Amino acid sequence: MTTKPLKARETREHGAVGPRIRRLRNANGLTQQELAQPHYSRALLAAVEAGTRNPSESMLTHVAQRLGVDPDDLRYGRPPGTAAALTESLRQARRLLSEGKIGYAEDEFRRVRADASRYALTEPATWAGYWLGEARLQSGDLPGAEEQFDRVREDPPSTPRTAAVARWAYCRFARGDLSTALAVLQEELRAPVEPATQADGRLRLSASLLYIFVELDWRERARQLEADAQALLPLITIPEWLAHFYTTAGQLRRSPAELPEAERMFAEAQRIYRELGLTREVGLCHWAYGYVLRRVGRPAAAAQELAAAAEILLAVGATQDHAGATLELAEVRRRQGDLDEAARLATEAGRVSGELHHAECTAEADRLLGLVAVGRGDRTEGERLLSRAADRYEQVGLMAELVRTCRMLGDVLLDAGRDADAAMVLRRGLHAAEKIR
Repeated sequence: MTTKPLKARETREHGAVGPRIRRLRNANGLTQQELAQPHYSRALLAAVEAGTRNPSESMLTHVAQRLGVDPDDLRYGRPPGTAAALTESLRQARRLLSEGKIGYAEDEFRRVRADASRYALTEPATWAGYWLGEARLQSGDLPGAEEQFDRVREDPPSTPRTAAVARWAYCRFARGDLSTALAVLQEELRAPVEPATQADGRLRLSASLLYIFVELDWRERARQLEADAQALLPLITIPEWLAHFYTTAGQLRRSPAELPEAERMFAEAQRIYRELGLTREVGLCHWAYGYVLRRVGRPAAAAQELAAAAEILLAVGATQDHAGATLELAEVRRRQGDLDEAARLATEAGRVSGELHHAECTAEADRLLGLVAVGRGDRTEGERLLSRAADRYEQVGLMAELVRTCRMLGDVLLDAGRDADAAMVLRRGLHAAEKIR
């Protein structure tokens, strides 16, 4: 860190406002009469400095202006430049987090939160709480992240508080509570706000909801949400969140004709992330690009992007992200015929996802391993794993994935001559398809 913590003599409370006024007045070589005039009497200022009277808001503003300090700095005893110093500390700690120095970043976020709370700087304190949640999320601690974001949700309305709502909803979704995640995000987006002053927070909410729509394969709703969010883009002041939106929206483009537009969005996101020095987020871009490349029929290029993503995400301690990218890579390897490598990758990613209670990735690992088992000729194991994957997808409300899994399992049963069982599974898939909006 290049920004040093505030010195001990600077961070301790300096007592009541009166002694602070006296100290600054003497430092500026002013008499009580000179500081008080023309609006206030010397006697009143003397009483304030002695601590027997409290200054009114107008008097505090007058005195602060004459002394050349911010009224709130004078009120709370803040050293000059405290707010700027804490904001810079947050920026640098955020980079540390993205580089994988999670413990160091958390320590700095806690220090900033304590200093900001001491000096009544609400927004830096709320940002610090938000980034503590992101640190827990990066390390794979979904319950811990959810708990931290929930604390920030109780703070007064602000951009970091809105961001915490978005990430809390993501945690609920990742843990299998789809209905709550959708309800919270949609309620927040329906709340009346002034777009010009709340654009950053609303884009964060929109990107989180868009991610869920993509995962649910609700393509029409996703397209409409993306179109609605476009009006916010010129108003965004947090470049990282603009990049995050591009990374998410790019995944909607899954046809060869749409690939150039997806590539443009991913390239712009990577440019922003690299300028900000955010390593983990560059890895997420590689993952998103590989996700699209697999779906447009370019497995070799997809494998290259996904391998790059997995390497970066592992290096920065993004445990669940690494597992997700690894599952995508495992599916590519399976399609390329490398069943042993696919099984190795999926087994490890499934183990991690299970330990971290990530419902969707655990189901995906089961499905992939089931397909590998079928490819190896072990239909019994394949049926077991595909059935378990279907149950897990249904439990978390991922109907599109349930439909796909039922189709795969139905094919296995038909190949085994079990037409009645296959019909039952396929009917289950049809019922699930009716629930896709």
